[in-house]
Amino acid sequence: MIVARATLAVAWLTGALLAVSTTAFAQSDDRLSPPLREAITAYRAGDLASAEKTLRTYASGDADAEAWLGVVLLDRGQNREALKALQHAADAGSSEANHRLGLVFAEGLAGTARNDKRAAECFEKAANAGHRRAQINLGILYLRGQGVPRDLVQARAWLEKAAATDDPTALYTLGRAMEEHDGPLGADSVRAADLYRRAAQKGHALASLRYGLALVDGLGVKRDPNGAQTWLLQANDSGVPEAALALGDLSARTPASRDKDANTKIVERAVSWYQVAANAGVPSAQFKLANAYFAGAGIARDPAQALAWYGRAARQGLPEAQHAFGVMLMGGVAGSPDTVEGYKWLTLAEAGGYPDSHAVREKAKEKMAQKDRDKAEALAKAFKPLLERPVDDSVPQLAPPPAAAPKP
Repeated sequence: MIVARATLAVAWLTGALLAVSTTAFAQSDDRLSPPLREAITAYRAGDLASAEKTLRTYASGDADAEAWLGVVLLDRGQNREALKALQHAADAGSSEANHRLGLVFAEGLAGTARNDKRAAECFEKAANAGHRRAQINLGILYLRGQGVPRDLVQARAWLEKAAATDDPTALYTLGRAMEEHDGPLGADSVRAADLYRRAAQKGHALASLRYGLALVDGLGVKRDPNGAQTWLLQANDSGVPEAALALGDLSARTPASRDKDANTKIVERAVSWYQVAANAGVPSAQFKLANAYFAGAGIARDPAQALAWYGRAARQGLPEAQHAFGVMLMGGVAGSPDTVEGYKWLTLAEAGGYPDSHAVREKAKEKMAQKDRDKAEALAKAFKPLLERPVDDSVPQLAPPPAAAPKP
């Protein structure tokens, strides 16, 4: 069981949200006055007080200074004045202000109601003015169909504009768009792999993961397990635990040899990687680690640990884990039987599409009282996944801009 390769639930994390990193705005700094550049540098360093003082001096006659003043005020929680400054600067033509307002409306920040349509309008104004991050974000909205109709052509077009500067976030996000298909517009795995490589070479952690996976499977690029390991290790070292899951799978797929000790070490190495990813909250890794504990493969057999790890993955909504968890609870494999909870998890696994759950649940149904089945079904109906990490729905997720930490 533990060597079966499962689809990775790749978290987007901070590298795959709407493009908001404050360090990313350096693209336009060269056209700003030296005092304004110094103020932005102070803001990025977390010195909000110095940044605000300088920006207030120039805000009345400089739309970009007023925009950045709005950014600083947002970080300081002065929402009303911040929004007023951003809107005034946007009306005066500041692309930075339009971009920041787009982020505000996309997330419903600063006490505003979320408004996807207004977010898209703000991003488009900034994108047309050449704001790279706004171009990325507008492309993401077209990819998601958020505030605008889903349009893969438009998404790719805006992302191409941003990627023309070799910005790693733009390269990565365009790569994700190239993996999408919509009607007659197909995916391009070759282009996607190349974009991931270019972004990974610039240090983009999620691109390292994606390029590593492409090398593992030979998707859009020649299969190269050794090269894949290099990029997956880079992603793992950069804080992407899904890379540890992939490294575990890569080890598990190593062809067996006649050397039993070597084979044992291969399985142990795979399990050790699954432990890294499982502890970080990756549900597929938790499921595989549970399989290892249950089978005693690569680690000492421990049904109680298996039950615990199946439970963590099940509560995150992984159907195969819900099935295994339900079976163990029904049978009391690692403790006293709990038929109500077991039936609940089998019901959820079946609803999630796990093929074996229906037969097991039907068999269990014959031995349960109606009131217990009703209780289990009510519990299943009320269930909501408790995610330990964000999951990948194939397009970037939204997230608020990071707050600068003020100096003490």
